[in-house]
Amino acid sequence: MDSELKERPTVPAWTLLIPALALALILALAGQVHDGRLHLWVFDVGQGDAIMLKTPRGHTALIDGGPGATPLLNSVGSHLPFWQHDLDLLVLTHPHQDHLMGFAELVERYQVERVVQTVFTATSGVQAEWLRELKRLGIPVSHPTRGQSITFEGEPELALHVLSPTTPDAHQEGASGDVNNTSVVLKLVYGEHSVLLEGDAQVEAERDMSLSLQTGLESDVLKVGHHGSDTSSSPQFLSLVKPKVAIISVAAANRYGHPSPQTLDNLQSTGARIYRTDQDGTVEIIADEEHLWVRSDR
Repeated sequence: MDSELKERPTVPAWTLLIPALALALILALAGQVHDGRLHLWVFDVGQGDAIMLKTPRGHTALIDGGPGATPLLNSVGSHLPFWQHDLDLLVLTHPHQDHLMGFAELVERYQVERVVQTVFTATSGVQAEWLRELKRLGIPVSHPTRGQSITFEGEPELALHVLSPTTPDAHQEGASGDVNNTSVVLKLVYGEHSVLLEGDAQVEAERDMSLSLQTGLESDVLKVGHHGSDTSSSPQFLSLVKPKVAIISVAAANRYGHPSPQTLDNLQSTGARIYRTDQDGTVEIIADEEHLWVRSDR
């Protein structure tokens, strides 16, 4: 019996890539799907502050916009799903450039539901540009005062409590003439966990909070005030906060000498584990109802 040899059909090489590409896409998308935990990132944006919050139900808030648009947009884009183009909340703690510069371009790329900031006026510069953008886009703005809370729909177990300022009018620049002391200070509370976000509040604001709030200051995590300057993180204030973790947002080899040795000593005396964005990169806080974790890029 004669047998026939049949050639096995050849498969184009490019079709072999399809399963691998599909798997890579699935893994990438899996990394973008929210896991139902609280996430808070203190971004490594240089000498400035930019902090993003993702709530357990997926609401997104950004506290401060850093010293430039590029580091802010890169950081936000790498921690949000590529399809997300909206943000529930922006908070501007105070209108200094190292907290504001990235916001004007950010609101061009993301639809923002609301803004919280102190009252200030400006006729030129980045502050004026920001106020013009808010008006042009029609974004609702509210002004915080101690005792108020910022909440998210469907998440009664989570809130941002306003600890400072006592007046929303930052244009008055506080008794010391330093707008840093009018920074919006927020205490994020989620179940049993708490994170104190100090903005650039200095000793004067810390003293006022210490006298007025006392036990209300205690927090698991402290985002250290004013990039670790010796004008913040007073021993009295830290003794009331009692942080287990302290995070300093600061640029490497910055010209201000931040963080100061005195501040580092004060933080170490509390027993807190210290993270610095200049050394550790972006620092992330993760929490569920029972546990809290910290991880960093480096």
